[in-house]
Amino acid sequence: MIDTQFWSLIEKIEGCKRQDELTDFGPLVAALSKMTEADIHGFYECLAQKAYALDTRKHYRRFSWIPGLSDSFLYTRLMVVAQGKHAYQDVLKTPRAFPKRSSNWLEDLLYVANDAYFDKTGRDFPRDSSVDIESFSNKEGWAK
Repeated sequence: MIDTQFWSLIEKIEGCKRQDELTDFGPLVAALSKMTEADIHGFYECLAQKAYALDTRKHYRRFSWIPGLSDSFLYTRLMVVAQGKHAYQDVLKTPRAFPKRSSNWLEDLLYVANDAYFDKTGRDFPRDSSVDIESFSNKEGWAK
């Protein structure tokens, strides 16, 4: 999936885009489920790449000084992606713009491809990507 297509899909997210319970992923899931299986995989790959790029020591230091907050750091990185291309690029270039630790995150963005794939095929989504989306997996981003 090309970058412009990914970002146009992200724009389909409705609501505040900062908390799961105040965000509607339905329009995004609906749009993705009408696309090909390859497109759904491509969306997940792009999402993983974007989250991976934010998985750095500098971004984490802005987020928290407490070590080991892997889940909340991942969900906050997903929240940054949901803000759209320009906000994402600003945070990517300027780690001090990364949100500080809070309860504002978007865990459910992680499952959009799963839901769309299941709606399309009736099968579970094989969440594979070329990078590990989990926190602290970007070795280059965590190098001293």
